[in-house]
Amino acid sequence: MVKEAPIRAARGRDDGGVRADPDLDAAAVQRRLGIDDELWLRELEAAGPPPGGIELPTGDELIATLQKLGVADLDLDAIVHAAPAPGRTPEVWWLLERSAHRAIRSVGHTNEANGPWPELPASTGAEGRCFWIYSYLATVPYIRRWHVERAIPDDVSWATLADLGRHVARYRRRRGVTGLGRDSTGWLSLHLSGDLYALGRLQFNLYRLRTGPGGPRFWYAEGDTRATEPGFRVGDPALGMHIPEAGPLTPEACDASLQWVRTFFPRYFPEHTFRLVTCTSWLLDDQLADYLPPTSNMVRFQRRFELLPGAVEYDDDTFWFVFHQPPEAIDRLQPRTTLERAIVAHIRAGHHWRVRTGWLEP
Repeated sequence: MVKEAPIRAARGRDDGGVRADPDLDAAAVQRRLGIDDELWLRELEAAGPPPGGIELPTGDELIATLQKLGVADLDLDAIVHAAPAPGRTPEVWWLLERSAHRAIRSVGHTNEANGPWPELPASTGAEGRCFWIYSYLATVPYIRRWHVERAIPDDVSWATLADLGRHVARYRRRRGVTGLGRDSTGWLSLHLSGDLYALGRLQFNLYRLRTGPGGPRFWYAEGDTRATEPGFRVGDPALGMHIPEAGPLTPEACDASLQWVRTFFPRYFPEHTFRLVTCTSWLLDDQLADYLPPTSNMVRFQRRFELLPGAVEYDDDTFWFVFHQPPEAIDRLQPRTTLERAIVAHIRAGHHWRVRTGWLEP
């Protein structure tokens, strides 16, 4: 756990020197903002603010930090202009201090990532839509310090944390405005706890089989001989593999990431003696091979894995990642690529796309 300390803020934003209202409590915040999730508010109230409170970066420092976190220029103005301050929106600041404190306390506690967390009501506008961006910003100095203490290379640290920008861009594509949604908060907690690292084209997180966050949806049944092998047992250390939206999934790029895995985790996390890398994704649906050539990047990616029994029909995952729209939008789509045409043709033939789990030994 890193030491808690107030975050240095750049000059350039005036909140009138007013601190958060000390008389605010969960009930008042709920009443004023119209938040429905009472359990979340009670948990925040129990957590309290961090010692010394928090301060967000401001002005040029805020812009520079957002850019390092991968946030596109298209989203910068909205985030900067909506940034909360204790004197203007004390209820939002009350939430921010406590949500950031929870994230700060999770830094360095791998296998304990949490979330997802609720979105603020629409009445809070851009400030509410961007709330979880500000919570992320408030936690970045702590996870950065922990990375330094762990000797994580600086380029890996920033590349990992820059996944924020990818999720902000995804929110904008799906909703037409800048923000960060509930579907991203649980995922990004892996980055802030120190669980997940971007190693080239792929991302990998530390977890324990069937017990840690980011693990596979399916696994071998209790009576299966695989389930008793070292590295395959419930509770054994493993790595989860994830495929961000970051360009072609070429064999060369995947090879480079897996080669990096062989040196990175034994060096920086020697206590996590994993055998397997697992992946749960629509990209492992073997039905894709019925539509794509065997030389395609996706089919070649699938062939790296031993697929587990079991699948879940989930068209949503496939449609959102390929088209950034739900399956219900199928009649409005204009598929252009071989993959896009395959996704649509499969559904129109009365079938469904599936999420599957596979494993490999790197």
